[in-house]
Amino acid sequence: MPYIKQNVNNNLHRPVKAGPLQGVKVVFSAVQVAGPFGPHLMAEWGADVIWIESTKNGGDPLRNYRQAEADHRNDRSLALDIFSPEGMEVFKKLIADADVFLTAGKGPSLIKKGITDEFLWAINPSLVIARISGYGQEDADPEYLNRACFDGIAQAMSGYMSQNGMPDGPPIPGYPYVGDLFTAVYGCAATLAALTRARETGKGESIDIAMTEVLMRLETYNIVDYLNDGIIYDRPGDKDPVQMAVGVYKTKDGFLLMNVLGVNQLKQFFTDIGLEDLYGTEEYPTTMSYIPMLSSKAPLIAQKIDEYMLTKTNAEHEAYFESIKVACSPVLGFPDLPDHPQYTARKMFVEWDTMTGETYKGVNIVPRFKVNPPQIWRAMPTHGYDNDTILEDLGYSEDQIAELYKKGVIVQD
Repeated sequence: MPYIKQNVNNNLHRPVKAGPLQGVKVVFSAVQVAGPFGPHLMAEWGADVIWIESTKNGGDPLRNYRQAEADHRNDRSLALDIFSPEGMEVFKKLIADADVFLTAGKGPSLIKKGITDEFLWAINPSLVIARISGYGQEDADPEYLNRACFDGIAQAMSGYMSQNGMPDGPPIPGYPYVGDLFTAVYGCAATLAALTRARETGKGESIDIAMTEVLMRLETYNIVDYLNDGIIYDRPGDKDPVQMAVGVYKTKDGFLLMNVLGVNQLKQFFTDIGLEDLYGTEEYPTTMSYIPMLSSKAPLIAQKIDEYMLTKTNAEHEAYFESIKVACSPVLGFPDLPDHPQYTARKMFVEWDTMTGETYKGVNIVPRFKVNPPQIWRAMPTHGYDNDTILEDLGYSEDQIAELYKKGVIVQD
């Protein structure tokens, strides 16, 4: 069986001690993907992650999607009305012993409501604060400061989308949700970097993460070649925009992604495609490590590569390319993955019981930690599932907790 059963305990309300981030407390207030996914990674790696959800409409709208179970396992849910007087007192107590507070929304939305860096540091001077938005915090252009920004909007606004699609077609967004997910990972990395420093100095940090800027940073040579040399590459489609023989090619029985790079590899490859006479010329010297897309013979080379790739099956190409040290892979579909020997060996596919008793299949925790291995200890909590335990740990009595429920400061579905 490719799916490794996880021994979750859905009756637990406190995290188990496992993973490199055990002992780190993270509080976040955010919905959908860009905000929550970074804290979720920290939860997978052992942090105590408290997910503050709205008391209205069942909490995070992502709960309506199948992916929510995978993206919120190990999280603890607190359904809290932060902006009620009693809710603000709970929030302050949470922040007092937290290591990290992360929020996401339209620009400085929480800052406008009084949750400024100074307000938070007055409670906890060593707190690391991470604020995710589309365009940045208070120093953004006023025209964009309070605009809504979703994944596709950020891709369009940052120039990222302009570089994706077929050469003769419209720009298309990258999926799944590259803006959201890369922003979340950037936020996670920046937060952990700041936390390292905060623990050394006792002084917190405030991090301003704009989704549009994250995507701009990821454009690498596409943007710097324009800024420095005025080059705008055609949308590459299924090929690399700079290097030939790098991309997806049709074979006898499917599609193969290959990267023909390296001096020795190119010498053999020119022979394989029947253009050995070009190799060693001034335009294609023996010292080159890749075939430039903008070279004069590029159309001929592209034609010869296409013809050559159609002469063999994926398996035949794989075996041959491995012998000459050319990296390649067939383009696998999801049905190919669970039983693939590589992923079976790595125990990549797991299953666990949800709060409703359903068996849910997903991907294991990544990466693997040898000394402090993390674990999936619980399924995604229901809305407000951990209210009582979190409040007990903050010093609230049963009667006080009951009163908060009565007033609607906390709710549980």
